[in-house]
Amino acid sequence: MKRRSFVRGGAGLTVGVALTGCLGIGGSNSPPPRKSDVFDDVALQGTTLQIQLLSDVEVETRRENQSNLGGGAVAGLLPVGRARAAKGAAGRGTGGYSSAPKHPHHGWAIWHGGAYGDDWRDDHDDELRMADASVATLGVAYLGSDDEYENDAPGPGPGSVSWDETWDDPEPGADLTADVASLSPGDGVREGWYRVGTELVSEDGSTNFGWQSVDMEVDNGLGEPQMDKAWYVKPRV
Repeated sequence: MKRRSFVRGGAGLTVGVALTGCLGIGGSNSPPPRKSDVFDDVALQGTTLQIQLLSDVEVETRRENQSNLGGGAVAGLLPVGRARAAKGAAGRGTGGYSSAPKHPHHGWAIWHGGAYGDDWRDDHDDELRMADASVATLGVAYLGSDDEYENDAPGPGPGSVSWDETWDDPEPGADLTADVASLSPGDGVREGWYRVGTELVSEDGSTNFGWQSVDMEVDNGLGEPQMDKAWYVKPRV
């Protein structure tokens, strides 16, 4: 499909990825996480991970000054983010969770979220718009133990994440399931962190908006697997 060929090998994507590294990972002048919701819900029932996608997905995009790129398709709206956080810099795992702002619907902690986002958007209002998007790829993976996640939590992109199960071009509003026991190493459900990641593209396939993910901690302390903490990990706008 046109969409998939862009995602897997487009030259525009290469330029976009290069631009994402131009912004620092922190600081009050850094853009906030983008506005974009993909999931109606992600829940764990027994060993079954239930993933419900929204029917309509929009992504907040920012128009960059890209005159030096020489025009072309990539000189339009590009997402800005990080493929991977610096080691130990993510502030996730057990650190930073209680003080992080929470998503108003899901209650997930928002990576790099904070009140500074409102001020930043006020200063960049003329650069921002919402664009229709669709899910090109959805993946689920076991990320590791709590210590492993806290010390080296991946950013929103796939980075070093090795997907255990993937879906290409899932239907809008699709209900998907995955067996958590089959994702984690060993017998049964292993405690630790799991990821549900989505790669978003424009509806015509001309723009890749990168990945955003939900990372969840699974705990067996009450006799059956339960979702404890969850982070909503998005690129900066």
